[in-house]
This record gives sequence, structure tokens and C-alpha cells, in this order.
Amino acid sequence: MIEILAGAALGAAATWFLRRSTASPPAGVGPAAGPHLLPEPALRWLLRAHGGLGIWMSEVGPDTDGPVNERVIEAEHLAVTEVAAIDRRLERARDLSQSGAEKLEGGTFVFRAREGIAVGMLLPDDSRGTAGLAAAEDDLDRLLEGIRRRPQIVALAQAQADEGSLETVASVSLRLAYQLERITGAAVIVAAVEPAGVRVSGTSGNADRRLLDVHAPPESDLAKVATGRQARALVHSDPTGAATAGRRQRHDPALVLPIAMRSRPVGAVALWLPSGYEPTGAALAEILEAIASAAPRIERAVQAQRLEQQATVDALTGLSNRRALERVMQRHAESEGALIYADIDHFNQLNDTLGHAAGDAALVHFSRLLREQIRAADTAARIGGEEFALWLPGASLEVGTRIAERFRLKLGTTAWDWQGRAWPLGASFGVAACPETSRRIENLPAQADAALYVAKRSGRNRVEVAGRQ
Repeated sequence: MIEILAGAALGAAATWFLRRSTASPPAGVGPAAGPHLLPEPALRWLLRAHGGLGIWMSEVGPDTDGPVNERVIEAEHLAVTEVAAIDRRLERARDLSQSGAEKLEGGTFVFRAREGIAVGMLLPDDSRGTAGLAAAEDDLDRLLEGIRRRPQIVALAQAQADEGSLETVASVSLRLAYQLERITGAAVIVAAVEPAGVRVSGTSGNADRRLLDVHAPPESDLAKVATGRQARALVHSDPTGAATAGRRQRHDPALVLPIAMRSRPVGAVALWLPSGYEPTGAALAEILEAIASAAPRIERAVQAQRLEQQATVDALTGLSNRRALERVMQRHAESEGALIYADIDHFNQLNDTLGHAAGDAALVHFSRLLREQIRAADTAARIGGEEFALWLPGASLEVGTRIAERFRLKLGTTAWDWQGRAWPLGASFGVAACPETSRRIENLPAQADAALYVAKRSGRNRVEVAGRQ
């Protein structure tokens, strides 16, 4: 199952492409086009089912560097300018969460959008009238739901395949969210109490996946119930405290229930009730039983996560430590990647002048800026006193050098002060990459360190590349 889902997901990750076909349309897709349909080959199926001229998909997700777009066009007469105009229209619908139908020069463009995802189809003017238009709208709604649920479907399949492995907070929370959705039909989120606060660790298919990994504000209903400050809550506002900006608000009341282990708070679940009424009787008993069963597993997973973090996370900055960096570089099967070493310039002078508390604050400031410059797949680590590393799997030497230079400029142009006294911060950088500077990833730390040493000797506040000295 995982291989099938992964193949479908890869189809959606392709960049813009143009496909043309003259195959005859199959029978209509109809109600069978449920959330299991992922973009490829669903786009082509729907296009042929409705005799469409072209079909578009555009998605901006939390785990992507930019829009993921796909289109299938079977109308030979469409001009490049018409295609570009539809591209732009769908992007606008995606960004504004708009749905509708518009008459264009090439036909009628039907589109649906929700939560950063948009799908649209260009129908010929003689496309079976109002009934044909409504059928196309229904199938686009189902396709949109399939794309929206794709990450949860893949994650759930992976969790089911990993039954024998150590459970994580995410895997337990995901299963609980889907179990509660099956019982109630509600959109469900699960939050766990972690050292850093109350974090949304699982969402069901009907819930907004952009909430994943979001920390609920301390005074939100979700955080109060999760930490035991409130027994339970039935709220008509957002229980997460509007934790994500611009998120579409649900109008259903939300029931927030605690996850507790022998009266010790572990987390909370929030269920947006489609009926508007709290579950009772057998349904409520099943919900409470599912939560009680998940509570000890979430607690164990949080404890394991805490121990792992203590061994692999730098306590001051929250970045990975040297051990974690080495583990990540050894674990990745990539045959290429870039490694950046960075060292804050004149750090001893800062400590001697402003004190060690100021030095710690400068390290935290540096780490925050570094975290803002990286992708989700990258690893930022503090590997020494004022020395940091950034591992960019799959990146070339040119990309690594460009990112190091971008961060150097960002650091130099971002003001920092200690108790009202301004202090300019700068750093030196060394960059190495596989295969450009070495054919073996394990050689990159020594090369990046040597390049960093050259940057220090050459005047500081500069980027040096291994092997170019």
C-alpha cells in the first residue's frame, strides 16, 4: 500500500508539465472518486470523464519550498497565452481560497480551492449544460479532498506498517485522531504536552493539516485542557487560539477532552462536532476508551522523545548537537550534499566586554536567524562554543555557498543589542560539498573546518570554499 501511495505522491511533486492525448473519454467517474484519488492519474481520469480541454492542480503546503503544480492539456488549439492566463487564475484562487466557474475564451473554467490547494478544469462550451457543470464541480471537490488528505493517508499507512517499531508521539496521535474521526465523523486534532509546550501532534483527514506541529498559546482552551488547568471545554471559538494565521475558521462547536494518565495531564483532543451536539451513551464511551488507551502510549513516546532530545539537542540554542549532526549525515543515503561551518567573529571580545549572559543571548540570536534560513530537510547544529554547522542534503557546492553568503549578509544587517547597548555581529564561513570537494560525505567536516580557518585568517566576515585557497 505504501508503495502505491508513495508513487501517487511522487506524481504530484512534479513541476509544471504539458501532456497531450487523443484517447477517447472513459465512463464518468461519479461517486467512486473518493479521497483515495491522488493527483496522477486522477487528473487524466477526470479530464476524460468530463470531455474537458485541460485540468490543473496547484498546491502550497507546509513541507514544500514553493508551489507544486501539475496540468494535463488535451486541447491542441489552446494558445500559450490562454494556458498562462488559466495558470494565473488558479494561483489566485489557491491563494484566496476561491471556488467558482468563469467563462473564458477557450471554454468554461471550473475551479475549487481550500487551504492552499486548488484544482480546476476547462470545459468546452457544449459540455452537457448545467448538469455537466455540476458533475464536474462535484468531482473536483472530491479530487481536492483527496489531495488535502494525501499526507495523512501516507503517514497513516506508514504508521500501520511500523507496528513493531517504537511508537512516536506523531504515530500515536495520528492513529487516535483517525480513530475518533471514524467514531464521530468529526474533524479531530490531538495535542501532546511536551517540554516546549502544548503541540498539535496529530490531525485526522477532515482537520486542517496546517495545524500540525503548531504550539497552542498557553491561554487557549486546548492548552488549558491539555495541561490540566481545565477539565474539558465545549467552545464555539477556535480551541487552538487561532494558532495559525489566516486559517479557515470552522463554525461547528469544538469539544475539547483531556488525555490523562492516572490524573496526570498528557495532552488533549479537540473534536469539531458536525451535529453540534456532544456525543452521549455508547459513542461517548468509545471515545473515552480510545483516549484512555492512547494516553500511556503518548506518555511513553513523550518520555522517549525527551531523552532523545537531551542526547541530541543543544540545551541553550535548541539546535542539534554534534552527535545529532553526525548521525544525520551518516543516516542519509544521499550521494551529495553541502556542509557549512560558521563561527561567530570576535566572540571572546563580546564575552569579555558584555559578560557571558550576553554571549549566551548572542548565540540564541544567531541560532534563531540560522533556523529561519533553512529548509525542513536541513539540519542546523551547534558543534562548539560559538561554532555552528549546517548540513544541506542534496545541495550542490554552489547552493551551499550561496546560502552561506545569504546568511552572512542577514546576520550583518540584523540589529542585535544587549541591555540597550548595540553590538554588531559577524561570522566567518567554510563550505564543502559532495561530490564537488570530496567524493565521500565523511570527508566534508574536515574540509569545511579548513575552509573556515582560511576565512578567519583572511580577515573574517567572509565565506570560503574548500579547495579554492
